[in-house]
Amino acid sequence: MKEFLIFLIIFLIIFSISVFIFNGRFIYSQAKYSVIGSEPVTPFSKFLDSGERDVSLKLVIPDIGVEAPIILSETSDESLIQENLKNGVVRYLDSNVILGHSSAYPWYKGSYGSIFSLLNKLELGNQIHIYSGGNKFSYEVVNKQIDFPKNFDLEKDDSIIYLVSCWPISTNWKRIVIMAKSID
Repeated sequence: MKEFLIFLIIFLIIFSISVFIFNGRFIYSQAKYSVIGSEPVTPFSKFLDSGERDVSLKLVIPDIGVEAPIILSETSDESLIQENLKNGVVRYLDSNVILGHSSAYPWYKGSYGSIFSLLNKLELGNQIHIYSGGNKFSYEVVNKQIDFPKNFDLEKDDSIIYLVSCWPISTNWKRIVIMAKSID
């Protein structure tokens, strides 16, 4: 019995370390959000005025501290989309869908491996902003859904955007989809 308890304790320690290693970014962002909330987001106009960054399209979600360049996908090729996700979020080819990672492995090379890790914290009425060429386009969250990818029917409506990420973390089993409608 003593040997079994030792085995169980060692197994639980190794399992816990493995979970943290593979989901560290997600766990960190969830814990940070729970303790201090979202970080303030620098207004896009400051970047334009300072010349600090040359970003033509930018996604900002103040309630969860998201700020990322939007990469316009020129293809539906999965490997190219994955490559683009290293540099920001991706607007899927000719659609109103914006893709982003919810979690990434520790060896992930991009800066945006867990940019959408807090999408589940968004509530109805939260605002999402897209900045383009000095213009600000505002959207309000009107729906949040977690389901299998084949179960989504996304409208092609210019007044609606969808933020999409894999869910739960470290899987591509389901998707979390945030639907937001223009308030401009």
